Amino acid sequence: MPETFLIIEDDPELQDLYAAMLLETEYEIIEAFDGFDGLQKLEENQPDLIILDIVLDEMMGDEFFGRIKQDPRYADIPLIVVSVLTYEQCEKMMEVDPRTIFLRKPFRRQEFLDAVERGLAQRPVQE
Repeated sequence: MPETFLIIEDDPELQDLYAAMLLETEYEIIEAFDGFDGLQKLEENQPDLIILDIVLDEMMGDEFFGRIKQDPRYADIPLIVVSVLTYEQCEKMMEVDPRTIFLRKPFRRQEFLDAVERGLAQRPVQE
C-alpha cells in the first residue's frame, strides 16, 4: 500500500505541483486548502506525512500545527512546513516538535523529495 500524504496548501497551482512531484513516486495524495479542511481530512484518513503551508486563507498553518501536536491521534505524524516565511518566523513550531522539517519557498524538486524521504523516515514503528 502506498504512503499517503496530506497536502495543506491554499494555492491550487502549488497543490498541483506538489502532487505532480509526488505522483511520480506513486504516493497517494489527499488535498486540503486550509487548516479547517486539513483537520476534516485528518478525521477521515490518517496520512503518513503532512505537508503544510503556513500562510493560508482560513485557519493558518501554525494554528493547524498547534492543534495536531496537542492531539495524541496526530502528534506523531511527520510534518514538512513549506512557507515563504523565514525559518526564524516559524521557529516556535520547530521548538514544539524538533522533528518538523522546514522548506522555504521557492525550493528545488530534489530538496522537496529529500524532505519527503526524511519525513517518512520519522514515522513511528507500526506494531
